[in-house]
Amino acid sequence: MSLVRQGTDVAIIGVMNDNTSERPRRRPLIPKWLIITAAAIVLVIIGAVVAVILTMRNGLIAVPAVVGKTTAEGIAVLDSADLVVEEGGEWYSVTVPKGAIISQEPSAGALVRRGDTITIIVSAGSETFVMPDVVGRTADEATLSLEALGLLVTTETVETSATEGTVTESYPTAGQDVRSGSTVRLRIAGRSVASEILLPYEMQGVTIILDPVPLTSGSDTTMEVARRVRALLEASGAKVVVTRSVTSTATSTGDRAALVAETTATALVTFEVVATGQPGLQVTTVQSGDASQTTSASKLANTMTETLRAPGQIVQTPAVSASAILAATKIPGVRLVLGNSRDQADSTRFADPAWADTVARAVYRALGDMFGTSTQ
Repeated sequence: MSLVRQGTDVAIIGVMNDNTSERPRRRPLIPKWLIITAAAIVLVIIGAVVAVILTMRNGLIAVPAVVGKTTAEGIAVLDSADLVVEEGGEWYSVTVPKGAIISQEPSAGALVRRGDTITIIVSAGSETFVMPDVVGRTADEATLSLEALGLLVTTETVETSATEGTVTESYPTAGQDVRSGSTVRLRIAGRSVASEILLPYEMQGVTIILDPVPLTSGSDTTMEVARRVRALLEASGAKVVVTRSVTSTATSTGDRAALVAETTATALVTFEVVATGQPGLQVTTVQSGDASQTTSASKLANTMTETLRAPGQIVQTPAVSASAILAATKIPGVRLVLGNSRDQADSTRFADPAWADTVARAVYRALGDMFGTSTQ
């Protein structure tokens, strides 16, 4: 290539080499050796951090999960991890079986040192308590009180003479053992056109004593019938005195006889379940020195026997038998034997709410015939 200057002009003359068409390679901004060095330094730092962490955590272990295991299983697992177990008590639980671990502290996965203490809480199962008496209470009151005890409540509206919206029956019945989380069924009185048939008597000024003889085991059949009779009588305006409650401790014959003796009343009905004798229902009276009392009691016994008769119902003829409760008063009184607890058929009937309703209505009709005024 040559330069020729002519005046002020400059001309470039020459032949370009073919290689001049290729652009020269640029050197990298960061040398490879620097990148390699930096990576090595980072790896060294990471290794150092890991080493420090491992050093700091030397001797720490993760707490095993023992929730849901039985107490024995949980203790064995924690012992094998060289941890000390402390039982922090029991809690009632509907979902966790009795004896299983409900909770642990520290929780599973937490880092602790060998020899540290792990506190466990064990399930005591669901809480057991006596079913309260809610018959006669409003549906809302009964539901709230039962739910506060941890019970589940279902309701069923039935035709009855009891006050509309009130509880006429519960299952399980009052006095039975129930567990938190179990279901209680309530029967609620509804409005019924047919309810007029169940209330044909005006019984203002009449006082009736009901004596449900306590049972030593099983459901409180005598109380179930007595409560139904009470509801019917009170709906007719009568005053009712019951010799015991489901939670009463004064249930002996002497205690109940004393209450009967000191109560001024129109008539007395005692309800009893026996373990001997014939099956079925039977109304009995006691022999009294007062002819008027004996006559009235016999008339009530005969009337009640007739009202008790129904298809499929076994009803024995009236009889005279001893009764400390009936002997304690001078008012007309009868003893209604509800059945024999050792008879399979009777025992089955005792568990049937419909049977209890039928018996209660029959008793009510007999008392209404004797001491009430028909409103029809």
